[in-house]
Amino acid sequence: MNKVLIVSAAMGEGHNATGRALQDSIGHLWPDAEIRWLDALDVMGSGVGPLFRWIYVSNVQKTPWLYELFYRALWRWHWFAESSKRFVGVWSGRRLAPRIAEYAPDIVLSTYPLGTAGLAWLRRHHRLPMPAGAWISDFAPHPFWVYRDIDLNLVMHERAVEPALRCVPDAEVAVSAPPVRTAFRPGDQDAARARLGLPQGSFLALVSCGSLGFGDVEDAAAELLDAHPDVVPVVVCGRNTQLLERLRPLAEREPRLRLLGWTDEMPAYTVAADVVVTNAGGATGLEALACGRPVLMHRPIAAHGRANAELMAEAGLAIVCERDGELAAAVRQLIADPGRWKEMAAAATRHCERTGELADGLRALAGVTHAAR
Repeated sequence: MNKVLIVSAAMGEGHNATGRALQDSIGHLWPDAEIRWLDALDVMGSGVGPLFRWIYVSNVQKTPWLYELFYRALWRWHWFAESSKRFVGVWSGRRLAPRIAEYAPDIVLSTYPLGTAGLAWLRRHHRLPMPAGAWISDFAPHPFWVYRDIDLNLVMHERAVEPALRCVPDAEVAVSAPPVRTAFRPGDQDAARARLGLPQGSFLALVSCGSLGFGDVEDAAAELLDAHPDVVPVVVCGRNTQLLERLRPLAEREPRLRLLGWTDEMPAYTVAADVVVTNAGGATGLEALACGRPVLMHRPIAAHGRANAELMAEAGLAIVCERDGELAAAVRQLIADPGRWKEMAAAATRHCERTGELADGLRALAGVTHAAR
């Protein structure tokens, strides 16, 4: 393998985190390969990235009902999903075409659905001769993620195969190992806490709601503090400096509360934690599972966040805490019943062991031949 193209997008950090995990795996599998990245939103036009990020953040924070309406429409009306995907596919595909032709990669990997739409359009128009795969980092696939014209659609759990095939019945779907960097793996909790200056013997809840840090993070912190005197919440605010400032008064009153902005130490903090509290179930949820940590989904964000939470709960990997008091109740239950915590942690570890290595999906995709497509 000489040249690899990763198509991602800076929509938060989750899609790029998946791409970085793939890049790490490529470095071990094909150490001499050249890797190039394309940001699908940037390729689609000047200002498209900022506009789409504004739309996404606004929908999640201010008009979740509108985001939910769009998400449900994708599932309810096949014609709506197909026409939306084709519109984006033409737009994205035509913009990607010259970049891909100029680079001439041996394989193309997508971590962002609008990029995958463009690749599918190129395949239909006989302009994508090399293998192309999509890593679907949402635990619950939705119609915009899955394409019959992509050689391999890789989902995050066996339970995600059925909804992926409901999206596109004749798509090629397989289960991938969690696409997280190799630093996210089970480790010595006591050693991680000692290195990070975190208290031994406490019940440590790592609150991380992505790089944008949106959602009911302040309520989560307050509820965790009230749950039990042994609980130490560590809140990662990411790039949301306003959230960090809003939480400072609470941290000054409650010394158990630890606040972080952007940090490169997420693997160590995840290993140090007893549970990971999040609200979308994307990259943060996958990183928690890779470290063998149960996930508490606190007031999942609309649409894909709620779907991810439900599927993770069905798989025994998460507890959904939707209403006031449910997060505190879940924490108290896990403290009172360590067996329940061990059961969830073991389920996460078994899942990661069962799915093998991230390189397995790369090998499978590389083995796709033109005749097979």
